[in-house]
Amino acid sequence: MIPEAVRQQLRYIEVATARRMRTLRVGPFTSRLRGDGFDFDELQPYRAGDEVRRIDWNVTARLDAPFVRRTHAERELNMLIAVDVSRSMELGTAHASKREMMMLVTASLLFSAQAHQVATGFLAFADRVIVSQPPRRTRGAAWAMLEACWAARQDGGRTALAPVVRHLSHTLKRMTMVFLVSDFQTDEDLFGGPDLAMLAARHDVIAVIPDDPSERALPGGPGYVSVRDLESGRRAAVDLGGRSRRLYEVEARRRRAALIQACYRMPMECVFVPTEGSPVEPLMALFAARTRR
Repeated sequence: MIPEAVRQQLRYIEVATARRMRTLRVGPFTSRLRGDGFDFDELQPYRAGDEVRRIDWNVTARLDAPFVRRTHAERELNMLIAVDVSRSMELGTAHASKREMMMLVTASLLFSAQAHQVATGFLAFADRVIVSQPPRRTRGAAWAMLEACWAARQDGGRTALAPVVRHLSHTLKRMTMVFLVSDFQTDEDLFGGPDLAMLAARHDVIAVIPDDPSERALPGGPGYVSVRDLESGRRAAVDLGGRSRRLYEVEARRRRAALIQACYRMPMECVFVPTEGSPVEPLMALFAARTRR
C-alpha cells in the first residue's frame, strides 16, 4: 500500500496537473511521428514508393509535378508508462528518492492522460517485465496503476531495458506514446542494438530520467565516503578531495551528454526530472514544446 505521505503528494499532483492541463488543451499528447491523420504537416515531391492516394492533385496541377501531402499521426493515441523498479531506483539524497520521484512522474502522466481521456497502460520492470496492465481510461484505473507501481519491487538483479523494449515491440499493436521512466543505469548496449531503434520507429518513445543530486556531484568535505552499489552490492571508498569531485562532475556531465545524444539518434526525446524539484514542471515544459511544433 502507498504510504500516506506519498499518497498526499499524489493527491496534490492530481489537482495541480489538472489545473496546469487547462492551459494546454490543444495537443499536449500530439505525436511527433507522421502517419495517417488529419493535421497537415508539409508537401513533398512524389518519390517512388509513396502512396498514390496521398498525392495532392490541386498542388500537382498548379506546379505541373506530383506532390504528396504529409500529415501528422492521429492525436487519438494510447499511452503506456513503463517504469523501472530495480534497486538502483532506491537511491535518494534529496527530499525524494528516485523511486518516489518515479511515482510522482507516473502520477503526473496518468492524471494528464485522464484529463484528456487518453487510454493509458502501465508496465513495471527491472531485469524482466514484472507487472503489465493494458490501457484503460477511468480515474479508478489511474489509482490502481499507482498502487501496482508502488507494490512492484525487484529484490535482486540489475536494471535491464532490452527485455522490456522487446516486450513492447511485440505487444503494442497500434501507435502508442511510450514513456520509459528509468535512470538508464545499465551495462547493456541499449542504443547500439536494433530493438530500441525499432520501437522508436514505430511508436513515440520518450525517456523520463529521475536525476538525483549525488549523480551530478560528490558532497564537499575532507576524507572519504563509503558507498554501496544497490544492485551488485559492491562497496567502495570514494575520495572527497577537490580533484576527485572535479573528475566526478566531468564524468557525470559526459554521461548525461552521451545519453542525450543517444536518444537524439534513435530518434526519441528525453527529459531529466531532478529529485529535489517538482516532477510536473519538466513534463509540462515537454508538452508545451510539442504544442509549438
